Amino acid sequence: MPACILTEYDAASAEVRGLYDEIRATLGVSRLPNWVKAMGGNATLLRGTWEKTKAVLVEGRLPPLLKELVVFYISTRRGSEYCSACHAHAALQLDRSLTEADLMALVRGELTRLPAAYRVALEVIAKAALEPAALTDDDFARLRAAGFHDEELPELFALADLTVMFNTITMTYRVPLDAEYTRVL
Repeated sequence: MPACILTEYDAASAEVRGLYDEIRATLGVSRLPNWVKAMGGNATLLRGTWEKTKAVLVEGRLPPLLKELVVFYISTRRGSEYCSACHAHAALQLDRSLTEADLMALVRGELTRLPAAYRVALEVIAKAALEPAALTDDDFARLRAAGFHDEELPELFALADLTVMFNTITMTYRVPLDAEYTRVL
C-alpha cells in the first residue's frame, strides 16, 4: 500500500469537499494540489492545516514573495522535494523576473539582487527551522535592523514552523509532485 492516498473530490466526505471548495477559491486554482488531497481522508487534519496555512502563508503583513522564498529556501535545505517544487513554482509566478537558476543561486547564497531584508530573513528563519535552539538575540536584532517590525517577527517564525510541518507531511507521505511543478532537487 502506498504511503500517500490522494482523496479526490468525488470520493471525499461532504465536509472535506467544502474545505476543498474553500481552498480552491482562496488559492484561485481550479485543480487541488496533491498536498491537499493527501490530507483529504481526515477532515479535522485538513481543516487545521488549512487554517494554519491560510493564516501564515495567505494572510498577514509580509510580502507574498518573501513568504514563498522562505518556504522554498527552508524546504530545499531540508530536502523536501514536494515543497521545494511547489514553492519554487509559486515564487516564479509572483515574480516573473526570477528564474529557476536564480532560485538555485539563492540556495547557494549567491543571489544578491534580492532586497537585503529578504536575505536576512532567509538566513534567520532558516536557522529557526533547522536549528531553533541556536537562535540568539543577535538574530532578532538583525531582523529588526533589516526593517522587520515586532508584529512581523511572529509571522516570520510561523513560516519556519509551517515549513517544517509541510516538509514532514509531504516527505513522510511521499506526496507526488503536481503536474505543473518542476522538480528542483
